[in-house]
Amino acid sequence: MSQPDETSLEQAFGLARPNFILDPETDWDCFARGDINVGAIVEGLRIDLVTRLSPKRLLWGPYGGGKTHTLYRTLHELGKLTSVHPVRVECPDLSKRSVFNDLYRDGIMPVLGEETVVGLLERAIENVPVARRDEYLRRLREFLGDEPLSKAVAQLMNPNFERLRLWAWLSGIPLNRAELSDLGQTQDLASGEPSRLAEMIILIGKIMKKVEGKTLVLCLDEMERVRAVAPELITTFVTGFTRLMDPNQRDVAVLLGCSATLFDEMPDIFSRSGPVVSRLGAQATIEIPHIPDPDVDSFIRQVIAFVRDKNADVHALAAKAKTSGEKLTDDFFPFTTEALQAMKSRLSRDMTPREITIAMTQSVGRAFLMGRQCVTSDLVN
Repeated sequence: MSQPDETSLEQAFGLARPNFILDPETDWDCFARGDINVGAIVEGLRIDLVTRLSPKRLLWGPYGGGKTHTLYRTLHELGKLTSVHPVRVECPDLSKRSVFNDLYRDGIMPVLGEETVVGLLERAIENVPVARRDEYLRRLREFLGDEPLSKAVAQLMNPNFERLRLWAWLSGIPLNRAELSDLGQTQDLASGEPSRLAEMIILIGKIMKKVEGKTLVLCLDEMERVRAVAPELITTFVTGFTRLMDPNQRDVAVLLGCSATLFDEMPDIFSRSGPVVSRLGAQATIEIPHIPDPDVDSFIRQVIAFVRDKNADVHALAAKAKTSGEKLTDDFFPFTTEALQAMKSRLSRDMTPREITIAMTQSVGRAFLMGRQCVTSDLVN
């Protein structure tokens, strides 16, 4: 294997970066899947907003199919339609004994963050006119929409109060009796019912709308990890998500991503006949499948165009590489037609964006290390 000269891989193949791997968080604008109707997804979001519903979607499909990428694209499109506060949560590792409270405490609340939530509640206080204690608590309760929460938030008016104690209670961390008493509570959220924890998320969304004029968008990804939970405890997740996904829940948008080859392989909380999916409805349950063979070429072309160095003379590079003996076009450079066919043949059972972009990256890296001017079929394996 020959060593590359001082020319970089990017320069050799007219690229802006040395790989084709798409990062959903930063490369969401490269939505190269022609088989996914983004327009229909956006239209659905518009309908939800104009009818004053909070969008709720469940995206499912095989690993590497582009669910997270589609979630980020959906977040961006939603942000163009209304002011949003997006929060992407990767489902934490769950055990057989996990309950919805664990997802709330270890997944959702840490990503929401103390500064966001407690800061929001501090700004909420500023919207409530000062009055005698009883009257102030009544006004605060009306503004926040929840009596226990208003009693806890009222403690922020005390300059000696530790705001971290409020955050611990909101996060579902167990507190002792004295700590609960300081917050005006008789029970911590650590042992709260799943519906109560879901309601707390909804209350945060409702307050965010009032104070900041933004819609809280809770984006929960990697939900297939719920499969680890024992059947007798999965009901806690069903209860929590039933509340979050209810059409009458209008204060928090919820986007879910879950990996499964077939819908019947989804975790039990997403059972076809269960309360969560029935509340979502068929149009809000979106499959992100393997890329159909006729769309693979278009996908690859768009990924190459996205990674292409706009200042590169691709035509000259392709003309120089045509001595390889395989067919080469500017659109697909540095890949020959035969290389693309070989790649599709190898991936015939796993045509996902992740596998395709990994195969493209490995092939172009191999070509560069061997001093080739393009990727030919013998370099695909």
